[in-house]
Amino acid sequence: MARAAEAGSPPLVLEAGPGQIVRIGGRDLVNMASCDYLGFARHPRVVAAARRTLEDWGLGNAAGRVLSGNTVLHRTLERRIASWVGCEDAVLHGSCWNANAAVFGALAVLATQAGSTLTVFSDRLNHASIIDAIRAQHRRVSHLGLYSHHDTADLRRQMQEHAHCDVKVIVTDGVFSMEGDQAPLTALRDLANEFDALLVVDDSHGIGVLGRQGRGTAEEQDCLGDVDLISGTLGKALGGATGGFVAASTDFTNTLRSLSRPYTFSNNPPPAVIAGALAALDILQEDTTALHTLRVRTRQLREGVARLGLSTYAGEHPVVPVITGDEKRTQSLAQKLRDEGVFTTPITFPVVPAGEARLRLQVTATHSQTAIDQVITALERHPVPQTLA
Repeated sequence: MARAAEAGSPPLVLEAGPGQIVRIGGRDLVNMASCDYLGFARHPRVVAAARRTLEDWGLGNAAGRVLSGNTVLHRTLERRIASWVGCEDAVLHGSCWNANAAVFGALAVLATQAGSTLTVFSDRLNHASIIDAIRAQHRRVSHLGLYSHHDTADLRRQMQEHAHCDVKVIVTDGVFSMEGDQAPLTALRDLANEFDALLVVDDSHGIGVLGRQGRGTAEEQDCLGDVDLISGTLGKALGGATGGFVAASTDFTNTLRSLSRPYTFSNNPPPAVIAGALAALDILQEDTTALHTLRVRTRQLREGVARLGLSTYAGEHPVVPVITGDEKRTQSLAQKLRDEGVFTTPITFPVVPAGEARLRLQVTATHSQTAIDQVITALERHPVPQTLA
């Protein structure tokens, strides 16, 4: 506890933003710490939809949906999201953290009711919400296998050892938030089919970002409709506010509405947020300009990072980590970049493994070419030793 207290620091206070520019301590900085990938949080259509809905519905129903019912907006968004990610239906939750907790809570109850065992195979670098969701069901999970990141051979070996288990689940991030790389969904889907397992994907960083229309990691990898269950968030590309969802078969979503404790005992996501997310989907469906701009700016940053010889993970996603390894070096570099007019935050243990500290640069469609050039120039002025092979 003492060490945690020593490691803590006062929260950063944003005085203006967020957007391409954020104001901290009276200074305007290029904002490289936002997951508002498409810039929809401030898009006029998204803001207008939220404003109209705020006037019509107020802040919210002041109760969970089991008590207060579903607004037409919530149900419309559930159907839209399900179609967008290639599933039959969806259930909205207060956050994707709650959505992931609901998924594993429901799977554990269903397995217990059937007198079956629940075996889970999870990528070692999965998001904390997945890790905690599984841990919460430890009494009803008969085996948890952590397979090496992206290592389908390791996963196959573990699944062969537990092929006799009744209910098997493979769970992965679609895009890993600290690396910006994608899960090998096609290979995971093949293994799930071979061993009669469910494939669960948290695509919070893929929805709105990957694929021809921004429908996510499954679209990017040509397996749209082949994932059993997809969770995600409204708090990144789809408006940047709050709220999460679980998309799956109608049978599972109906069950989830009965068994999900976060759904039953938490308030609805606010109607204005739902309206904003619906507007974001409308924009994506009608016009991929923001998606195209995002990819151009992402390539610009990634090419700049490669040209400087910085340690990173290859990929096309707008999360671009710069691996420094040492925690003090990472904190120092983050401060130097702020001095250069670039806002990014140091990512250190326990968010990432010890010795793998990094800066996570995040590109959005609102970044100008000049802004990305400023980031690259700032990195060039403060060289970072290579830490990845």
